[in-house]
Amino acid sequence: MSKIRLHSVPAPADGRQAPLFALQCNYDYTAKYAHHARAVERAALSALLFADRIALLPRSRNGVRIAEALAPLLGLSPDPAAPGAFRLPLDPDAPLAERLQQLLDLPARFDADPHFGLYGFFCYELIHAKLGLGSGVLGVFHLPERLIVDGVAVDYLLDPADAGGEAWPLALGPLLNADDFAAGRGQPYPRMYDIASQRIADGALRSLNPSFAIQRSCSRDGYRIHRDLLQRNPAPYNLYFDGGDFQLAGSSPAMFLRLRDGRLSTSPICGTVARGRDEAEDRLQVEKLLASDKDRFELEECVRADILAKEASCEDIRVDVAREVERFANVFHASASVSARLKPGKTLADAICDHLWPATVVGTPVDAAARLLAEHETRRWYAGAFGYLCADEAELGTVIRSALLAHGMATTRVGSTLSARSSPELERGELEAKASLILGVL
Repeated sequence: MSKIRLHSVPAPADGRQAPLFALQCNYDYTAKYAHHARAVERAALSALLFADRIALLPRSRNGVRIAEALAPLLGLSPDPAAPGAFRLPLDPDAPLAERLQQLLDLPARFDADPHFGLYGFFCYELIHAKLGLGSGVLGVFHLPERLIVDGVAVDYLLDPADAGGEAWPLALGPLLNADDFAAGRGQPYPRMYDIASQRIADGALRSLNPSFAIQRSCSRDGYRIHRDLLQRNPAPYNLYFDGGDFQLAGSSPAMFLRLRDGRLSTSPICGTVARGRDEAEDRLQVEKLLASDKDRFELEECVRADILAKEASCEDIRVDVAREVERFANVFHASASVSARLKPGKTLADAICDHLWPATVVGTPVDAAARLLAEHETRRWYAGAFGYLCADEAELGTVIRSALLAHGMATTRVGSTLSARSSPELERGELEAKASLILGVL
């Protein structure tokens, strides 16, 4: 495959400019996480994944040159939906893994250092594309022009003598149906509780995780909210994304998927209890969490679903940690750790498709729960996956404990797992505990 050479040029990392993408882990309460940070300060291209195409939008003079170099290699054509953008057609009837592979192949078209890749997020409705349902936008990513990894900044330039030129403003909202993308749709809590209880009693489902939107007027800048969350809530996936006319900020406790050193890792997380007012109350709350039959059942369900997801594309599947407690600013969670190795001939795209989505944000059986949820709600950014996909590694967290800000409004969503062991009072308390972190910074 012919590759486009991108030169890595050292650049200043003064932190004075708000990034377009930021992912920072300032959490090491459990051994699966260590401190690290990545930020895209300037983008060469933005890439939007749809069921039938990938739209590539240049973000600078350097980005235009890169897109023009890609055009003959990929058969790109002008995208009528976005002036100045390029379009890579996809077969909407092809298996999702094949279409997703074309997105993941974009960084592979470049001869660049291993940190160059896709930085952004997949939308929850990626699972709808897998199941043959209506989907809308499936992913929003930046290909970096200036990337900062643990404080070291590098510019990726087609011409090393050209500093890339001015960055161009971009409004992604018109391509996403911004109002729907922000708020989605859903049913009131009592209605979804009744629907879930009936389907569980009928045996069609073992659990369901509906979500509920909360909207507030908010004049705060999304990046300031991101910085506040870093201070308030050490977490493995402190996230920020700037889409021009919307911003996404959050502090997620949940891993979706990691690929590192040839090994695929996941961490099902299920079971929640609020923090106490002091250490003595914290100890009592942890004891309550560990003694809960409901929380134990739900975590075991999530682990079973995770192992099942791995069987198609992975081998050497191991439950590395069956259950452990994770501590955050406002809650304790129970989690597990599962790892595997990709089978020969299988790809990261296969693994992503097989793991859509963790049972903890959908329910079990996953596909049946996702089909039921699709009848009653759309999520867009919520419960998707945020992070980066590079040549030899991927790090993706689940987009929860987050808010999307647009047009003076902030939208957050919360969900809880409903099962035969659930009660309305316990679930409402769990929803309130989860929402408290984001509502506290808006």
